[in-house]
Amino acid sequence: MNATDIKNTYLNYIKENAVFNDVTDTNTEVITPFIDPLGEAIGFSIKSNGKHLTVTDDGYTIWNLSINNIDVTKKGRRQDIFNSLLHFNGFDLHDGAIERTTGKEHLGQVIHDMTQLLMNVYDFIQLTPNNIKSQFLDDVKSYFMKNEHYTVFPAFSIAGKSRLEHRFNFVFMSKGISKIARVHNNITKQQVDTILASWLDTSEYRRKEYGDTEQLYIIVSDEGYNNIKDDHQIALQEYGINILNFSDKEQLEIQLGK
Repeated sequence: MNATDIKNTYLNYIKENAVFNDVTDTNTEVITPFIDPLGEAIGFSIKSNGKHLTVTDDGYTIWNLSINNIDVTKKGRRQDIFNSLLHFNGFDLHDGAIERTTGKEHLGQVIHDMTQLLMNVYDFIQLTPNNIKSQFLDDVKSYFMKNEHYTVFPAFSIAGKSRLEHRFNFVFMSKGISKIARVHNNITKQQVDTILASWLDTSEYRRKEYGDTEQLYIIVSDEGYNNIKDDHQIALQEYGINILNFSDKEQLEIQLGK
């Protein structure tokens, strides 16, 4: 299969397996094909007031975390990373609910963004109390932004052929090459699928802007790196996507440094 086939297969999978249920005339339930660490489908609602559409989780995410002894409403590192993820994906918190209001023309993008946000919340704020990695994204950002060995720019988006915008955490200028990076706590099958879809969907834009010379790196935690399944690593490497262990600072500088 070539890149276009894989992208179309992924997008068709989303189209065929996402479920949309009309709860009322003004409230539609969205159930995505993705699952959280408890094995439950990630879902949210779309509500209409006649003029605007609000994409909301109805407070479920914070509630779900709280019953698993994770409080992101209490001031501290967990709240900081939670708020960082909200802002990175363009959402706000209203009375405990994750929300963004939009118009019909941008609804598809907001559905995409909400799905990515909720997947990332469960990725960085793990549901195992003894395995909290909520500070990881913050640590990565702090390390690169304060280190003079890197020329790095944070938080940007690339438009895809699907007309969706795909968010990446960093772009590095390294040895004359643009190197784009995403940060993940762990690499799961779902993460592999979304990484490949984003990279392949943006290939046309990247070819036009960068001449198709840029590279993608996935930066993962030490635990996540050591737990990567071989088939996940092979799937990414087939498309020249490199995986870096954040704990290996020597390799980080070799691959991403000036």
